[in-house]
Amino acid sequence: MRGLWGRARQRRKPLVVLMAVVGIAGAVLATRDSGGGHLAANQAQLRKACDGTLPYGDLERLVRDERPGKLRQHGTMLAPGQESRSLLDCSLSWGDGYGVTVHAEALVSDVPQAVETRDLLEPAGGHGTFVAPGTTGQYGKRGAWLVTDCLGGLGGRVRPTTDLYVTARVTDGTDGTDGAEEADETDEADNAGEATAGNGKPDRATARLGFRTAVQVANVLTKAQHCGSGPLAMPKTVVDTDETHGAPGRALRKCEWIDGSSLPGIASGSWTTLGDLQESTGLSACSGEWDAQKNAGKRPRPKEWQVTEVEAASWSGVLGRSAYDSYEREGHVPGWGAQEGESPSEAGSEAGSEADSEADADRGVRQEDRVSSYGGRPQLALWAQSVCAGRTTYHRVAVLPEIRLEDGETALISGKDRTRLSTTARTVLDRYLDAEDGWPTSADCRDTKVLGEVEQWH
Repeated sequence: MRGLWGRARQRRKPLVVLMAVVGIAGAVLATRDSGGGHLAANQAQLRKACDGTLPYGDLERLVRDERPGKLRQHGTMLAPGQESRSLLDCSLSWGDGYGVTVHAEALVSDVPQAVETRDLLEPAGGHGTFVAPGTTGQYGKRGAWLVTDCLGGLGGRVRPTTDLYVTARVTDGTDGTDGAEEADETDEADNAGEATAGNGKPDRATARLGFRTAVQVANVLTKAQHCGSGPLAMPKTVVDTDETHGAPGRALRKCEWIDGSSLPGIASGSWTTLGDLQESTGLSACSGEWDAQKNAGKRPRPKEWQVTEVEAASWSGVLGRSAYDSYEREGHVPGWGAQEGESPSEAGSEAGSEADSEADADRGVRQEDRVSSYGGRPQLALWAQSVCAGRTTYHRVAVLPEIRLEDGETALISGKDRTRLSTTARTVLDRYLDAEDGWPTSADCRDTKVLGEVEQWH
């Protein structure tokens, strides 16, 4: 009888082992079915996704385990010969709002971002955004964007171009949306999936990650395209341009030339200056304003038509073309509306602009003019063109006079006041171009040609 039971137990042992193995396998399958077990595959996917352009070390912490990564990608870097305006369009998501979306294209037209003077000094309509010093770009609707050069020329487009535009948006599950499900062609998608600080602006960590991703993508692409230029520096920090977080753009050295005690033609007294924080080789902007608070009890309030605000900005290469085109669409460039075949400088001269203040004096006092409150704050702008660091560069300075107008009112600017504005604008341009610590000097600007004035009050 014992032998019979012994043989029975021996027959059960393989059966028990088999059931245990089946049980373990079933548990693994159940785990996979219920979510989980995808981390290693998703990490491997991140390394290869988007043609291997993504910064794995920065993005690894976002990879989820619960479900397989969802990858969508196309572009001429992935499929040479493909008809696409994009070098790379790529989106990778792990669900629950975790993902990354990048876009890179060779620009044959303007930069698809606002780059006028006020856009540089007061981004996002004055609400502020983030910039990464040393990187030409800002954090916008599509995440971080940047522009960089490819001196050797970018492939993938019919028209040759040397300008690369990159955007990168990283989502970390903060708002629970799935970044990869976005349709990038809509404004709604532009804002979907961003980690925000409660006011529509991303938090600092999200902005930094976006910039680092954009820079990594740009560096990989420019190396692959044999651009002949060195890589962009990887951003270590980002700066919040919102003035409520202190005064990051106040009193920059590059804007010190705006001084009420030494700049002829502007109201005397204390001035407050503001500069953009991009530290870019492709653009720069400064502004200055007569400080009513600091001057209270020390200086009388400026008289009407005295200059109480000054602006100066420069844009090189594709940024220059983009800025000029933007102002032109508003009718705010020299020669706007001129007859066909007439140069901007000729039209500017007919409008009352000359290449230097001495010629202005020779022509005598200009005619009086009417200024309407509907045209925004009146200002006289003066445009010039130079070659800076080997690239065609546009400069724009503007002088804004003291004037108090109610809605619907008009004011009369005398010929003498108009002439003084013109003289001051030229003085501001000269001082800006020659400032020792200013951007034009650091960019080695030369061969400057004055293009003409624009009366921005009609």
